[in-house]
Amino acid sequence: MFFADIYFVPFCSTLRNVEIPAFLSHPAMRAYRSRIITYDFRGQIHDVQGYLHVKDGRVVGVENSPRDGAEIVDYRDHVIIPGFVDTHVHLPQVNIRARWKPNLLEWLENYVFPEETRFLDPEYTRRNAARFFRNLARSGTTTAMVYGPPSAKATDTAFEVAVESGLRILMGQTLMDQNVPEELITPVERAEKDVMELARKWNSGKLNYVLTLRFAPACSMELMRRTGDIARELGLGIQTHISEQKDEVALVREMYGDDYAFVYDKAGVLTPKTVLAHAIHLSPEEMSLISSRGSKIAHCPSSNFFLHSGRMPIHEIQSHGIDVGLGSDVAAGPYFCMMEVSRDACYMNPISPERAFYLATMGGAKVLGLENSIGSLEPGRDADFVVVDIDSTDSTMEVLSRLVFLGHAGRIVATYSSGHAVWER
Repeated sequence: MFFADIYFVPFCSTLRNVEIPAFLSHPAMRAYRSRIITYDFRGQIHDVQGYLHVKDGRVVGVENSPRDGAEIVDYRDHVIIPGFVDTHVHLPQVNIRARWKPNLLEWLENYVFPEETRFLDPEYTRRNAARFFRNLARSGTTTAMVYGPPSAKATDTAFEVAVESGLRILMGQTLMDQNVPEELITPVERAEKDVMELARKWNSGKLNYVLTLRFAPACSMELMRRTGDIARELGLGIQTHISEQKDEVALVREMYGDDYAFVYDKAGVLTPKTVLAHAIHLSPEEMSLISSRGSKIAHCPSSNFFLHSGRMPIHEIQSHGIDVGLGSDVAAGPYFCMMEVSRDACYMNPISPERAFYLATMGGAKVLGLENSIGSLEPGRDADFVVVDIDSTDSTMEVLSRLVFLGHAGRIVATYSSGHAVWER
């Protein structure tokens, strides 16, 4: 069981005894004084009253006193946690949150496709992408896997804005070639060209291009196969949707004569770098297939509530050995803040606040294949962290419970990405 492995570190302790090279004691080091709560890569939780030391964008250590010469930043009445990881969110839907229709396909037709058509305009994209990334930062999200605009030019513009945001963004042009408005169609040959060009331009550092397929009803087998080949050739991540609503599942079976996951497998897009959003109505056979391919799942509870899609069977999915993270799924999900998404995850599934906190941080990092870089505040990791205004005198579990059940963007005091403040209240 997951929580059998958890241990707690008393206040005024260290996260880990690590030999720190002498050069890291340079005066440019910063020491953030606060209460620091984080999971590590093993799923063990640490709670320390002390100083988070950061230099050159990375965590040096968490200790009970500041190092000589360190510049001290005082957040003593707050709590520092790792930056949130959003494993599924749509940039071109930033303006259509809270537009309700309980049927997914009707919701797409009435709200999503008309709005995404506007995002074919790079200037419209530029203005709204700035708002989108600002909303992520002010909500404490430092890493996100993003559905981009439906054209290469607009997606290129979105990446340019992402650079300015300072966040870690995995994103791709949303590809569709059937059953959508004509303006949103990208023919297969053009899709191949777009993927190659954008992936070569935007696939380094904190920005990564991800092959982004809308979902099987909007993507022909040829589109999925040929772009999937490129993704494997270039080592790209892949994102798409799966089994969100029963009508959608029935449509896929009618179109392709097989269950959803098996359709993706035939197309060659189930890989260890694939993230599947929703996964509510999977069969046990599909779960086994996804597990065998090493693909991951983005659980979007707020969106599932909003569209009345159903309850994702998280425990059954994880029993198959599938990694799960949390996704806001803006705009079907009305919240950018992963604390609010975590709350919905607790309401939808019998999981604890500390488990939801894990899914929103280290769990999400594992889903994105970034568990060696982000998701915790261990030495050597990128200094992605959030300062939260919440009672810092409670016990560990009480703090996490308040983060989840009373958390919202208004509690974020500052968001740091690679040691740089990308948002401050």
